Amino acid sequence: MVVERDGRRIEARPDSRWSVDYAFDHPHPLIGRHEVSLGWDAYRARIAPARTFATVREIEALTAQGLISGGSEDNLLVVHDERLSSPLRDAHEFALHKVLDLIGDLALLGRPVTVALRASKTGHAENQALARALRSA
Repeated sequence: MVVERDGRRIEARPDSRWSVDYAFDHPHPLIGRHEVSLGWDAYRARIAPARTFATVREIEALTAQGLISGGSEDNLLVVHDERLSSPLRDAHEFALHKVLDLIGDLALLGRPVTVALRASKTGHAENQALARALRSA
């Protein structure tokens, strides 16, 4: 099963155990390109601690619209022009957070999903489209 749009792609195929290969590419020079290949055994040590992130310009725009509040650098990694708000918890924290988003979106199915995932540049829209396709299958 494949969801693909605007250069974003996610594929799920049945497997005996959950795994993910994720490629993430961001134009900001402090973020860049990251690739991870993980199994469920990496969840506690690598995936769960990965913070969400936003550039300082994204935060300014969202704040001006009144769309964000309550965030802190404990749960948000701010990407400034020439520095990060705090050190990375993992060299691939940006991609790991995208994997965490993917797990959360698939959890909306309400049942375990044992698939091998291969994803590139996905966001919530693609992840949720995959969840809907899996529910229908």
